[in-house]
Amino acid sequence: MGLQRILFVMCVNNEALFQQAKRQIANLFIPPGFTVELYEVRNAKSMASGYNCAFQLEATYRIFIHQDTFLIHQGMIYDLIRLFDRHPQLGMIGLAGCVELPSSGIWWEGERLVGQVIEHRSDRYQLLRFDHGARESTDYVEVEAIDGLFMATSVHFPWRNDVFDGFHFYDSAHSKEMALAGYVVGVPVLQSPWCIHYNGDEFDHVSYERYRKLFVRHYM
Repeated sequence: MGLQRILFVMCVNNEALFQQAKRQIANLFIPPGFTVELYEVRNAKSMASGYNCAFQLEATYRIFIHQDTFLIHQGMIYDLIRLFDRHPQLGMIGLAGCVELPSSGIWWEGERLVGQVIEHRSDRYQLLRFDHGARESTDYVEVEAIDGLFMATSVHFPWRNDVFDGFHFYDSAHSKEMALAGYVVGVPVLQSPWCIHYNGDEFDHVSYERYRKLFVRHYM
């Protein structure tokens, strides 16, 4: 057998962020028998359509990651493979999410939030830590939706760019599609964060609300 491929997929429109994210991926420890590659998508019309560009590429695992997500846990790939190997029903892993979506469809408005991420916003770093499930004797918590900053999959099917043809709610939609296909979506129980997320200050409220309503109508 040849090497098993781990494919990082990233939509790019900022060269400085991309180069830093690329360096962080290059610093990860690679398990024996695996190879790591980065597939960059330029000028994507939407996140879902951009991610679908990589759909035909062969890979054992795919990691869909934002260009402003910088991986700092060098052993991340080892941990990821271990989780997928232990739990064949686990179709997708994220680093932040909610056990049950609220009626709004917005995952961070849920009551039982899971995961931890170092956030950089307005020149400040802060640890976002959601403690639900952290003290349970488990290595992951099953969730209904994860944030799109990091989405690792062991099973592969198309992203819903037929509905989510923008840059919002593609992540929650794919979480729902995983569940509809019979797979579990989970967030690892972490001792320390795997990434730093550089949040921008711009936010398109009109577009966000449009896709929120689409998501609620399709899945809630």
